[in-house]
Amino acid sequence: MRYKQALYQDWKDGNITHSDYRHMGADYEQQIETAMAIIDSLKAERDKLENGIDEENPFLTAFKKSENIDKLTREILIELVDYIKVYEGGDISIKFKFADELRRIMEYVEINRDLQQAG
Repeated sequence: MRYKQALYQDWKDGNITHSDYRHMGADYEQQIETAMAIIDSLKAERDKLENGIDEENPFLTAFKKSENIDKLTREILIELVDYIKVYEGGDISIKFKFADELRRIMEYVEINRDLQQAG
């Protein structure tokens, strides 16, 4: 926004042409709109995390049930794992049912911890 504001002064001072002023102004306006859209998207995701995590969340329910496990059972696998692929050569990949939710919660906790430490 500051660049866009300074652009007018550059034009008035004769540092750039009126055509350059218009083109650069349009470019800055597009960058501002893109940045605002990204900010809105991030705020929406933050709000979703803040409001979407409660005791009824299936992700939390599944992990609370399994929080102090000492052995892997069929019930735990069914509850937490979407699928397991075994490849030739012995490589294995596991797709967890709640991987995206876990990642978002971990990011949210990390960001809030960093903000609390900075503040």
